[in-house]
Amino acid sequence: MPRQDSEPPMAVAAYWVSRISSISLEMVLPVGLGYWLDRRWGTEPWLVSVGACLGMCLAMVSLVRLSQQANSKTGSSTKTNSSSAASRGQLPAQDSNPQQDSDQQS
Repeated sequence: MPRQDSEPPMAVAAYWVSRISSISLEMVLPVGLGYWLDRRWGTEPWLVSVGACLGMCLAMVSLVRLSQQANSKTGSSTKTNSSSAASRGQLPAQDSNPQQDSDQQS
């Protein structure tokens, strides 16, 4: 997955268009193949149903992989940024809760 802050915007857009197109084709092609085979063999609607189930399973696997990749990239960069900021002493100060402060003063 390209880093969005270092890559040109068109490269990032082309990457996402290709990912979305491949997932949509994974959903549509098995249904189309099932429809074509049903018409050819006279088994309507069974192969369309099988193709729809297969297409949905393939698309879900691809979406899960895509989300895992995105989470691993985001998680590793967040850990790296926070640990490097902590080593430089640049972490933001914690805000105290005004409710707790007023309770302690009473």
